[in-house]
Amino acid sequence: MSTFTSLRSDGMRWDKAGSSESRTSSTRSGKTQYRLIEDVEDLDRYRPGGYHPLQIGDELDCGRYRLVHKLGYGGYSTIWLARDLRRARYVAVKVITADTSGCSPEVRFLYSLGNSPSRPGREIIPPLIDDFCITGPNGKHRCIVTSPAQMSLFDAKEASTFGLFRPKVAQSIIAQLIRGVAFLHQENIVHGDLHLGNILIQFPGVIDHFSTSELYERFGEPESEAVVRLDGKPLLDGVPARVFIPGWFGVPSDEIVLGDEKIILSDFGESFNPDKEPRFSSKTLPLLQPPEARFLDQPLSFPSDIWTLTCTVWEIFGQRPLFEAFFPSADRVTMEQVEALGILPPEWWRKWSRRLEWFNEEGELDLKPETSRGHDGVRRTLDKRFDYCIQEPRAEAGLETVTEEERRAFEGMLRSMLAFRPEERATAQQVLHSEWMKGWGLPALEQSRRTFDSHES
Repeated sequence: MSTFTSLRSDGMRWDKAGSSESRTSSTRSGKTQYRLIEDVEDLDRYRPGGYHPLQIGDELDCGRYRLVHKLGYGGYSTIWLARDLRRARYVAVKVITADTSGCSPEVRFLYSLGNSPSRPGREIIPPLIDDFCITGPNGKHRCIVTSPAQMSLFDAKEASTFGLFRPKVAQSIIAQLIRGVAFLHQENIVHGDLHLGNILIQFPGVIDHFSTSELYERFGEPESEAVVRLDGKPLLDGVPARVFIPGWFGVPSDEIVLGDEKIILSDFGESFNPDKEPRFSSKTLPLLQPPEARFLDQPLSFPSDIWTLTCTVWEIFGQRPLFEAFFPSADRVTMEQVEALGILPPEWWRKWSRRLEWFNEEGELDLKPETSRGHDGVRRTLDKRFDYCIQEPRAEAGLETVTEEERRAFEGMLRSMLAFRPEERATAQQVLHSEWMKGWGLPALEQSRRTFDSHES
């Protein structure tokens, strides 16, 4: 029996607050001043302009929010589970580094989306509960308060033996996500960083009834390690004496049942309005970046979100990512895209100088000795990837495989979203009204809501 091992070339893991930054100190390059501690933020970023030093028990915003656990971190923030003492509930407090607190668009977009007309898909956008600033030894930090989440979809898959969601659960999550992206695009917002780490599973409402001690009894107490300089010198004022390891509040992906898979779309730090803010480069993970980010010298827009949405939908539906590479250079990513989807548009194909290392001029696979390592020589088309990423892992895990009818509709939807030219790619509204959404995605979402309502009543 094989088990799921994530193939991630970038060494990244994601936290329950939706950060897409590295969670493992050992993956960082360059020298550090501190003894290595795994699964914490970059300790060298505790300096002027960087992280704000915090400890469990600290109170923020005039004593309203008391930190009780750590949810996660990113390159530009630490995220904490806090008790809102004014409202007797738990919240997530994202404390942004001082050097990005003044330029992050996240608060602006969350506020705008929270005040937009209620439409399908808005329900996955986290409501902005509060925002405020704190000043410390490393500068002034913006704090964003939203509802907390149990885990990211990435973390749920990582915790599972097979890295799969149950079929109906996967269908419902995909439907929620497509509706949410369609809502964002109607509001003229490109998310800019769609991936499994930025899609979170909501906490059940019952958590608000737990006292802090009951929370620790159920999920474990916060764990911390002392911060120690390698040169033996004392820590500077802006460096915490102890650093906390993010807690685990989630469940493996295959244990999520229908009715418990309500999602939140998080991390709007890379979001933009394409009519007002021209964006020429993609900031999401290399393997998810759309081809126009490399081959077109024009601003990105909504189609770039559709490409990354497709890659994310694929990974929710099955076990493995659509595109994989241990070292995802731009050329290796393009190679994966061409192998799966076919030859690039002619002007892009000519522009790609290294195309003949993997293909002939007609776009047929033609591996050279130096590029064939680890490849069996058989072209991994979208159809073949569907079999080994989705069908075979589901069968091995004892889950229902995809019927031929659903497969035809699902692949048809994805192919319309993976057109190389952005102007030929399906829009979010077209995806929302696709055959797969009507026949499988939306019915699963409706069944989930009925299940949830029956449990609540």
